[in-house]
Amino acid sequence: MMAGRGAVADRIERGLIVGAWSVEIGIATPAPGESLSGAARRLAERVVAEVTGLPAAGVRVASLLPSGRPIVASDDGLLSLAVSVAHERRLVCAAVCAGAGIGIDVVDTSAARAGLDSWLNDAERAAASPAMIWAAKEAAYKAAGLDAVFRPLGVAVEPSDDGTFAWTLRDDWRTVSGMGRFLEVGCHLVAVACTHAVSGCVDAARPAVHPHPTVSSSLEQHS
Repeated sequence: MMAGRGAVADRIERGLIVGAWSVEIGIATPAPGESLSGAARRLAERVVAEVTGLPAAGVRVASLLPSGRPIVASDDGLLSLAVSVAHERRLVCAAVCAGAGIGIDVVDTSAARAGLDSWLNDAERAAASPAMIWAAKEAAYKAAGLDAVFRPLGVAVEPSDDGTFAWTLRDDWRTVSGMGRFLEVGCHLVAVACTHAVSGCVDAARPAVHPHPTVSSSLEQHS
């Protein structure tokens, strides 16, 4: 199958439709020597600032401890926006969604990854490249927001010829499903996933706020 339409690096793309949801995507090339996780976090803060109209200096993306799942806050407290970040060599990505769980992942298709095929089922192997399926599984896992260990075989991905995919994640307690889509960015492939379930849909122009939980500025996990 083919990936979806291409995206230009170093930009914020508004209104990307993923399933039933509108998603805001940031894609950027990190500066030489810049921490990839730090660059992804700062990009996510830029995207949130553009979505909400808040000053960029007043937006912070941090990690919810102990899971490391990214959350976003303003000076007044947590914002009811789902945020996800990802990074690969020479590229960082961020995704923001109001109303649904969001996940993003990126792979460098020019760099061979050994062993990915072992994490795919037979239908997935027949449908698309291992790198494409792996990126979709990672994005779906992040969107599900289970704060549990990533088990690739527990995420089933069904790609379509139009550059979208359906996904289902099952663990010992629940089943989460959703939709996703692929974007090509040069030699990189980006997968974006949203959950079907509504989780507090808010007006992005007037984000809800909540008290701060324990957070960390590190985003090494969930990226």
